[in-house]
Amino acid sequence: MENKAKLKFIEVEKMILTLNNAIDLVSKNTIEEHDLWLKDSVIQRFEYSIEWIWKFLKVLLLEEYWKDVPTPKQIIKEAYNVWILEKVKIFIDMIDRRNRLAHDYHQNFANYSFEEIAYNYIKPINILIDKIKREYE
Repeated sequence: MENKAKLKFIEVEKMILTLNNAIDLVSKNTIEEHDLWLKDSVIQRFEYSIEWIWKFLKVLLLEEYWKDVPTPKQIIKEAYNVWILEKVKIFIDMIDRRNRLAHDYHQNFANYSFEEIAYNYIKPINILIDKIKREYE
């Protein structure tokens, strides 16, 4: 892999580590007053992590597969087509959720989004990070 993709991956990996750490803090939290801002932290970290993931995948597709894909959802689909991603639907859902969270921050939606991030999204994200990390070793 070329330098630009590798440099972007290093940043994405750091972001995912902070996302995992934030999810872990929520699970260890025993102070009810901290619950809201800890969950907000997870949501914020998710938003910028997903943004960086698709941007990293765009560079990777261009450098490794000579595919210049224009939009986040198309990038996700193409990453699936070339076997970078194993599950396309969940990553498309992550893009949609990130977009909605950026513009619609009602507390009920935020609470539901936290649950989705912590219980459904983080595992495929970590699988992707581990897969790419192995490629760079």
